[in-house]
Amino acid sequence: MNLHSLPKKKELGAYYTPPELSQVLADWAIQRSDENILEPSFGGCGFFESSIVRLKGLGCKKPEDRLFGVDIDNQAFDILSSKFGKVINTNKRFILDDFIKVKPTDFSVSLFDVILGNPPYVSMHNMTPEQRKSCDDVLANSGFVQHSIGRNASLWAFFLLHSLSFLNEGGRIAWVLPSSLLHADYAMKLLAVHQKHFTQIKVIKLAERFFKAEGAEETSIVLIADGFTKEPHDGKGLIIHSVNNLAELVNCIDTNEEANTAEIKDYKLNLISQEARQAYSQITNSPFAKSLGYYADVKIGMVTGANNYFIVNQDTIEKHALPEECLKPVVGRFKSLIGVTHGKKQQKLIQNDGHRAFLVCPTEEQMEDLNSPVAKYLSQISQEEIGKNKTFKKRPHWFAPGWGIDGLVADAFLSYMIHRGPRIVINKGRYNCTNSIHKVIFHDKKVRANKKLALAISMLSTFSQFSAEVEGRAYSSGVLKLEPTAGKRIALLFSDACIDALCAQQRKVEAAIENEEYELMAKLVDDVLCSYGLISKEQISLLSKAKEELREERYRGVKRSS
Repeated sequence: MNLHSLPKKKELGAYYTPPELSQVLADWAIQRSDENILEPSFGGCGFFESSIVRLKGLGCKKPEDRLFGVDIDNQAFDILSSKFGKVINTNKRFILDDFIKVKPTDFSVSLFDVILGNPPYVSMHNMTPEQRKSCDDVLANSGFVQHSIGRNASLWAFFLLHSLSFLNEGGRIAWVLPSSLLHADYAMKLLAVHQKHFTQIKVIKLAERFFKAEGAEETSIVLIADGFTKEPHDGKGLIIHSVNNLAELVNCIDTNEEANTAEIKDYKLNLISQEARQAYSQITNSPFAKSLGYYADVKIGMVTGANNYFIVNQDTIEKHALPEECLKPVVGRFKSLIGVTHGKKQQKLIQNDGHRAFLVCPTEEQMEDLNSPVAKYLSQISQEEIGKNKTFKKRPHWFAPGWGIDGLVADAFLSYMIHRGPRIVINKGRYNCTNSIHKVIFHDKKVRANKKLALAISMLSTFSQFSAEVEGRAYSSGVLKLEPTAGKRIALLFSDACIDALCAQQRKVEAAIENEEYELMAKLVDDVLCSYGLISKEQISLLSKAKEELREERYRGVKRSS
């Protein structure tokens, strides 16, 4: 029933829920035939249909009379009439508006027993100015949150916060949400609010991609909560699970159990064995375990605004006769980096192998000469594109990347989007890199070269690779994404006593990386750390298994959606 084009779906954040999923949630959420039900973004009316089925099953004679809703999209009201087979009386029951602007008094009933649905997935950056103002009003007027849930909060988060004002005592909620519920800072704050106002909360990650047909590959999360209280209480824990399919979801929802996680940020640790959790806790609390952020800052790489034009390979240079004086060596992609150090020899190799390893950075004089090769080359970027490009506007000259903070040269590089674990590569050649790579800048400007190298090698240990799985977030393809803040949280095992021993493993480690012998790579590092008493063989074994379990979790459902 979602007749919108994909761009329009993205604009509205409207991805209609499949009936089999909405029915599972309606069956759980609606427990009596006399309950009033609110769907704050009813869209394709799937939750209404499921609610009617459930209410009829409970003996309700006029289930349509128990339904209330809001939607900003006119098409949703056309669907509403077609679904019910008649013209619906919308007065104080179905409201054409943005839900975050609606008040409980706008409805013919004061409060609701059940609120359920699939709120719009619109990021803060894609909200209209009017929506952002409405979200600010929600924060200012909500009686459920004392502080902001975060400036980067998406529209769905404000829907959840605002909906609390519409609930009856003892009420229930059932939401289908994006995977950002599991990792975004604002989501953690939002869940903390819910923990103070519900007696039980379940968060269930769905491996099956339910919205693939809607043009969204993202993993979905089900959030259900029961026993609403307007007055806050001591925060309850969360019940967190991961399931493969609808049948497992039904079993998970129907199972009565105690909270298994205190906060959402710890959900990954709930997926591994208790022994592995204990081992990880023991090591992280040892004096040898420090976060990468203890040693260094992590920042995004250079933002050129148009990598396709500014980051080039030798073929492009020859095709457009780009002069050497407008070119600078650069690392365009992390996959160009082999090993744990990158210097002039390695840079020359990737340049000769056809990697995009040159930065186009012309002078004013070169661009003023419209017949110069570089001016002709960059003329492929239209004036309209130049005018719209926000990155270009930040620079004194749109055609000169690497200005300001973007010109900062890293001490090392950190992988950003990875299928396996992260690597640190020491920047011996003092090259810049694009924003597909993170920059690592050591706090101690006089840190010795062998200590930097040892830290980079330590990152390859089983312990640090497991830590990265805990701190990073999974994308729909299964790839692990490390934002700078997550990168800084990755834990390293290190002591000055083992510097030389770690450095001595460089050649063997780099050979293992090149041959994709990742188990051998980790063993080489683990053996050193173990011999110096930083970790035991038993702990390594436990964390190695847990690491693979978390990697498998990242890829759950990916094959079925490909």
